[in-house]
Amino acid sequence: MKDETPVTVLSHFSIISALMRRDLVVRYGRENIGFAWLMVEPMILTIGVMSLWVLLKPPYEHGVQVVGLVLTGYMPLTLFRHMTGANINLMQSCGSLLYHRPVLVWDVFVSRALTEFGGTTIAFLVIYGVLLAAGQLPPIQDWRLVISAWLLMGLFSLSIGACFAALTAASEISERFVQTFQYLTVPISGSFFMVDWMPTQVQNALYYNPLIHCFEMIRAGFFGNSVPTHYAPEYTLVFSIILLITGLVGMKISRRTLHIT
Repeated sequence: MKDETPVTVLSHFSIISALMRRDLVVRYGRENIGFAWLMVEPMILTIGVMSLWVLLKPPYEHGVQVVGLVLTGYMPLTLFRHMTGANINLMQSCGSLLYHRPVLVWDVFVSRALTEFGGTTIAFLVIYGVLLAAGQLPPIQDWRLVISAWLLMGLFSLSIGACFAALTAASEISERFVQTFQYLTVPISGSFFMVDWMPTQVQNALYYNPLIHCFEMIRAGFFGNSVPTHYAPEYTLVFSIILLITGLVGMKISRRTLHIT
């Protein structure tokens, strides 16, 4: 028999918090460094990519410091990949949790998003702090712009994740296309180049990619007026809201047909 206890907004916060702890224990266990891997993993990958770029490329790329270029490119890309990937087959994996009346699909969705967002954010801050202390990076020029860009990337990733959850619930084969989409977005995301480096016609095409504006915006905050940037955050914001609503509606429809055991 399902639990008939009334559910309040406060109880949903408690549910989300409990789901986050459960997810961390299931994924990383309690031994060794446990959930710290959530932050350590993106740090290791970022440092690895950064080391390769430092070894293979000159210190500056088109007047932009390579270390800063990789940090402002790979970390937001990691945020996007982790937050979207966490919602592949979300509906199928949380079926047993939904047997309990107080737990909603929204609770599981938000808990996973917050877990990935928090872990990647901490990894980003730690790497930046170490590089800053080591004199490898100058101080951020505009913290408000960087924070706004990071949050915008989080919102866009959340909206794509909602669509992924709905798609993979509707069709098992869609998982293959989702993974392909993630890989195909990397070359055109702006993670390892800046819009100003491209020919005018290419720039005009890139503006239609919502990811571009997040990367350009975060670099504008990092480097200030020392590098030219092109971004329109309102475009990505509107795009994200439309996708988020679409994804949530799709998740709600899929929930009705989900078989809970």
